[in-house]
Amino acid sequence: MKTIVWPLTAMLTLLMLAGCSGSPEKPSHHIQICEELDDEERWLEPVVINQQRYGTPMALSLALLELPLSDLDKKHVRPRAADWDEYRIRSERWDASPYMPEDAVDFIGWFSRQSRDRNGISWDDAASHYLALRLGHGGLHRLEPGQFPELQRQAEAVAQRATRWNRELQGCTQLWRDQGWFNSLKFW
Repeated sequence: MKTIVWPLTAMLTLLMLAGCSGSPEKPSHHIQICEELDDEERWLEPVVINQQRYGTPMALSLALLELPLSDLDKKHVRPRAADWDEYRIRSERWDASPYMPEDAVDFIGWFSRQSRDRNGISWDDAASHYLALRLGHGGLHRLEPGQFPELQRQAEAVAQRATRWNRELQGCTQLWRDQGWFNSLKFW
């Protein structure tokens, strides 16, 4: 009897392990942008104002920010020092801080507008906007294909996130209307 039970137990264990190895993995950090903005409303107004002031699409602004949005003790944007200084001088926002949502979003809008004007980057090209943010405008011009593969992968992830969030943002207004009268008061 012992000789029959052991092979049967071993075979059942192997079958269970094989079943586990074939199960799909869940994304490690998938954020639904409507829910995120609903939970963190202090981001909504700056992103809408940013689109009106600079023309930067909401999905692009959000994709270029450091996430999650709810963490108040972190920088939400990591600009190069020279770009941050130029932003503060040109905007005359001397006390601007990358830790503050309004300042981080305004910087993203200002910088992406500069990227569009200086480098001719389309609003739809989130990857190039990310590369300009990380390398600077001149660094983007000097970038050679394959020079920074990890940075290129990060830029593609930002582009995918911007595309996904653009689709999601189109449904946010209807979602909030369906959730009740208070959420329908959101101005965008």
